[in-house]
Amino acid sequence: MVGLTQHKGRLAKKYSLGMKQRLGLASALIGRPPILILDEPTNGLDPVGIHEIRTRIRSLPQKFDCTVLVSSHLLSEIELMADNIGILNHGHLLFEGTLD
Repeated sequence: MVGLTQHKGRLAKKYSLGMKQRLGLASALIGRPPILILDEPTNGLDPVGIHEIRTRIRSLPQKFDCTVLVSSHLLSEIELMADNIGILNHGHLLFEGTLD
């Protein structure tokens, strides 16, 4: 699902940052959690990888019947992934709602 099958023989410590991001996503999904919290899930990925992971993240709620919470400072990325957003500043919720 995360595109690491071709690297299955490689030790994880030799993975690139992007591959480690993919492995982290796969590891998080193993237990099929009802809530999945991802921190900067596209960090370290190339543009193609960013698109792939973004598409996968958007598909998770439907495929796994879960809620996905993505934490990121890249608002342009959040716009492409999220249906609802919350903006936090120093632990205070400043906004919660749809992108509209």
